[in-house]
Amino acid sequence: MSAQTGIASIPPPPPSVRGFSRAKVGFARLLADPNPVWMRELKAAARLQRTPVVLAVTTGMMTLLVCSVGGIAAIDAEPAKVGVWLYHTFFSLAFALVAWMGPAMAATGIAAERSGGTWEALELTGLGAPAIARGKFLGALTYVTLYLVMLAPVGALPFLFGGVTALEVVLAFVVLGGVAILSVTFGLAVSSKFSSPALAILVTLLCSIPTSIAAYVGLGVGLSFVANGLWHGVAAGPPVWLPTAYSRAEFGVEYLTLLVLVPLALVALPAWLFHEITVANMAAPSDDRSTRLRIWTLVAAPFMTATCVTCGVAQKDAGWFIAGVVALMATYLFLGFLFAGEPLAPSRRVEARWTRERAGAGRRFLGPGVMRACTLLLLLIVGSFAALLGAAALTLRVASERDGVLALGGYAAAFLVFLAGFAAWTRARSRSSGVPKVLLLGALFLAVVGPWIAMAIAGIFESTERALLIAAPSPLYAFHLRKVIASGGPDADVAALAGSIAAAAWLVIGFGLFALASARIEQRLAAERAVRANLEGSSGQG
Repeated sequence: MSAQTGIASIPPPPPSVRGFSRAKVGFARLLADPNPVWMRELKAAARLQRTPVVLAVTTGMMTLLVCSVGGIAAIDAEPAKVGVWLYHTFFSLAFALVAWMGPAMAATGIAAERSGGTWEALELTGLGAPAIARGKFLGALTYVTLYLVMLAPVGALPFLFGGVTALEVVLAFVVLGGVAILSVTFGLAVSSKFSSPALAILVTLLCSIPTSIAAYVGLGVGLSFVANGLWHGVAAGPPVWLPTAYSRAEFGVEYLTLLVLVPLALVALPAWLFHEITVANMAAPSDDRSTRLRIWTLVAAPFMTATCVTCGVAQKDAGWFIAGVVALMATYLFLGFLFAGEPLAPSRRVEARWTRERAGAGRRFLGPGVMRACTLLLLLIVGSFAALLGAAALTLRVASERDGVLALGGYAAAFLVFLAGFAAWTRARSRSSGVPKVLLLGALFLAVVGPWIAMAIAGIFESTERALLIAAPSPLYAFHLRKVIASGGPDADVAALAGSIAAAAWLVIGFGLFALASARIEQRLAAERAVRANLEGSSGQG
């Protein structure tokens, strides 16, 4: 029997049940035996007398703002334009509400348990970190959803004026739901790192407010002009263009890639990552904190690669392949910092669990260990850039553009190999997991900015190609190299030679550091095993 509902719990479906039947059984289990942490969060929110007051006040303020804008705009404008203005005003305010309030409410979830002294009791329930994180996520998301439900009648006002369709209003609320999921998971990830709710809320707001403003301006206003160039039914300038694009754009390859794959990559992958970070932060130091993050990596990296390749092939434009190179480089830079904090090897507790469960080589490879992580990172870097550059070579017809993209992608891949090797080497020589990340950040700064600083110190300010050869070790030189090759200038061969030498140097240094890291880790592990054997021998003799 379920402790919360008194209904007999439904057993999980066997592995032979798949597809819709498996989802149906999972939904029935959710209704019959919901997450107990989720139920606890809902009951705690229902007992608070301020919950309906806050909801009513927020709805009233939004209604007054939207009605004020509509009243002022209706003086000189026609109803259709008033409806469009109300549409963008309401959903811009709703975006700010979700992007700021969602992380702030979620940030108190786990930190409040630790500061209130109830975290140990929650751990003793035996639910496990994934179930607790899932319950906290569902509780915070339900609370944010209440705001959206209360604001739904206000959001329908633009439809009454005209200028927007009912489908666009519904799609805008769906987009807000995706933003709410991303915001809540981020707040929980921050909350799992701190033991003070006030500090967790402060850090969350310091991160979420600037990020949301940048996303509103860049992804909203900025990308509206790009969307207008692709689909003329989407207006250029208004920030809430995505729901309009879903309803007015022509269905095709561009629709699937730019309106389905890209938004899915920007919402689902970060939300999943934040959830896995939350679970890892709640686990014990000797527990397996790496496998779930490694599984996310195995899904996220190929998905990002497929998205970049599909966008480039669909548009058949060098700019989209360049954007793909930048996106993959940013992804693997983040993974480099993430893997720099890996332990040297699995703990004895994890190894004992693997032995008891007869774990195979694949599962052990995904487990803790900095060399395992960096090896996986190297394989993913090579595979992703090989796929992207291969697609560019087969798709782009102009030789200069194709060679420029290949030069940029090849240099980026070589530099990422260096960063992977440097991360492994610094972690192998460090006693803590924080020092390698700081050293990696310093190495990245010196590599990117150092050659340009050297040019400034030496007083070399000429823009000639031979003067810029000094900056060839900087990854930023790869963009200049692509420009020179694409333009077909007289010094293209010299620039290509300098870029090739710099990329080859980064590649060789990266593999060298990787080999040194492997040897250093073996020495440290052998020393730890010898110390452990001596201690066990001394205790046995005693």
